[in-house]
Amino acid sequence: MMSSTRCTLASILFSAFTALACDDVSQPGGSAPGAGGDDIGAGAGGGSSAGTGSSTAGAGAAAGASSAGAGAGGGPSGAGGAAGGTTAASTGNGGSAGGPPSPEEAFTLLFRDDFDRLDAARWQLMTHSWAENLALFSRSAATIERGQLVIRLTPAPEGTTDSSGAAKAFLGAEVRSVDTLTYGRVRARVKLARGSAVISSLVTIYTPWPADNWNELDIECLGADPNDVQFNAMVYTGAPVRPPVTQSVSPTQYPRKVDLGFDPSEDFHTYQIEWTPSGARFSVDDVLRHEWTERIDLMVLPQNVLMTIWASSSAAWAGAVTAETGMASATYDWIELYRYTP
Repeated sequence: MMSSTRCTLASILFSAFTALACDDVSQPGGSAPGAGGDDIGAGAGGGSSAGTGSSTAGAGAAAGASSAGAGAGGGPSGAGGAAGGTTAASTGNGGSAGGPPSPEEAFTLLFRDDFDRLDAARWQLMTHSWAENLALFSRSAATIERGQLVIRLTPAPEGTTDSSGAAKAFLGAEVRSVDTLTYGRVRARVKLARGSAVISSLVTIYTPWPADNWNELDIECLGADPNDVQFNAMVYTGAPVRPPVTQSVSPTQYPRKVDLGFDPSEDFHTYQIEWTPSGARFSVDDVLRHEWTERIDLMVLPQNVLMTIWASSSAAWAGAVTAETGMASATYDWIELYRYTP
């Protein structure tokens, strides 16, 4: 807060003396309180847990924008960075009129899920597969355990096939959001999976099938060498097709494999995909690891959010199938979805 002094000069009784009377008047200042802080917990419209670090991060009017710190379960940099305080920032900050919004002001938290239960209004459990996936997604492979979402890759019962009749050796999981984002941020605290041929991931993807177009952003842990995480953007660059289609289009991929310098299957880390009209940014523990802009003009379609575990048939990419392939799991402590609102 700032203070201004309003002073009035008064004449007292026959001008014998003069007094200076001062009033202290409080005024809202430029950008001090109400900014919502840098590390927001549940955020407006967020989930039930406010985070382990509970210092108040601003006096802005937005509901849920006061919790700063590690987030539920101690994730670094709180839950969702500054984005959860979007409304609070615009309420309390009177010093920046005009111009484009700051990057953090451009995101509004839709929800935070701390996985106290599997909320059917937010998530659906898929039961499909594809040619390169050695697993059939199964509802039984996703469970809530001690306030966390656990997804597993396990051996499939003999005779397991997908809808095309192709045999599948494993059961895996795809937990898919009910709603879609067209530009936004996805942020999750995850312990990813270890195991040769095992892929565990955080994904956004345009989901009509067969696909008449393709938009996809991936953070994929390659379990054969779990230090390696692949960031990928996939778009359709061919001639336009009109739905309905009977044969899916094939995307162009822009993968980048990064050695994180640690094993993401040993502990929880915070993974983030941020998608705007100017680019897609992939971060780990609040450090930008990869940015993709090459064909961002084609990344315009509504996308669902996926948490998956599956087995790849590509030994060159993910490692060969071994005994450990069918004993893998990934654990999601919490997840947040934000909408981009410039």
